[in-house]
Amino acid sequence: MENPFKFGKVVEGEDFCNRQEEVKYLKHQIRSNHSVWLYSPRRFGKTSLLKKVYGEIDAIKTIYFDLYNIQSIDDFAKKYSNILAAELFNWKADIRRISKQLGSYFTRLYPKVSLDEQGNPTFELGLYPIHEQNDIETILNIPEKIGLKNKQRICIAFDEFQEIARIEPFLVNWMRSAFQTQKMVSYIFLGSQQSLMQSIFADAKSPLYEFGVKMKIHPISKRDLAEFIQRKFEATALAISPEHIGTILGKSECHPHFTQYFASVVWDFIFEGSNQSNPEFTTRWINRIIESQSIVFQTIYDQLNINQKKVLKALTMSDQEVAIFSTSTANEYNLPASSTVHEAIKSLLNKDLIYKKGKTYMLSNPVFKEWLRSL
Repeated sequence: MENPFKFGKVVEGEDFCNRQEEVKYLKHQIRSNHSVWLYSPRRFGKTSLLKKVYGEIDAIKTIYFDLYNIQSIDDFAKKYSNILAAELFNWKADIRRISKQLGSYFTRLYPKVSLDEQGNPTFELGLYPIHEQNDIETILNIPEKIGLKNKQRICIAFDEFQEIARIEPFLVNWMRSAFQTQKMVSYIFLGSQQSLMQSIFADAKSPLYEFGVKMKIHPISKRDLAEFIQRKFEATALAISPEHIGTILGKSECHPHFTQYFASVVWDFIFEGSNQSNPEFTTRWINRIIESQSIVFQTIYDQLNINQKKVLKALTMSDQEVAIFSTSTANEYNLPASSTVHEAIKSLLNKDLIYKKGKTYMLSNPVFKEWLRSL
């Protein structure tokens, strides 16, 4: 029997849990032609949410582009151009007609259309390398030109948008220059590193300051996740007690990815015949998860300095929100001066090991949290 819980990839259909309010809100922003910068910690389901919304949007052309593996500004120009060419041009036309159309939009970039071994048309830009502002802005303005010509609204999503500064520091300037005058195109900027996304959209010195509506993705409610887990078990004719569902959600902290991951492991244990009434049941499935990643966690931990380790320990040992800068916390965990704690927090945020939640900080990975507790 197939395990019903999916994680580590985009989930859809029956594997997508709730997010009704977020779906409704994002649809409204897209239909209103508003740009949005959407933030959540890694693996909270941003991409799954976007793909669900895109699948339910009518009359608006939707395009998705992931920046995570983009290596340079030339790489960005070539790959983004390929996405635009594939999504916005009619590839059923003959090659001469396609070439003429592409040439009228990708001016000075030498677009080439050829046939692959299967006889399918392929596209590439002949200019190499592409790094000048005028050439980049030519590419960035293509969706608006096509939208105006075809009277077609377009929404383009850039995933892992915090990577933009690594690709080319001036790219945000060029985007602002191109995007601010566009009427037919809206943008969704998805990001998983809070500090970097805020520096792009919430810093008054940034070219994209207040460009678009802010949308933060929160954990799914405990009730919705509990119903989701129960429903998945029932669909495979297996039973799970409410107590163990509560344990899964307590350990996962209602993080969507880790909830599905933990539920998947528990499902495997029950499917294999493990007795849920055994006092060691919870310890066994948690240990299986920790053991599968302990080498990775040890490597990460060994690269931290002593103050970063102390801060992580303070954030890990309690099930309650930790006032990391309080005197009582400092005394209990032998923390250094507040200025040093601030530096440790900043470094841990940059390493994506923690994220800010309200006035406190949380570990990004609940499995890492359990591993730290076992030390």
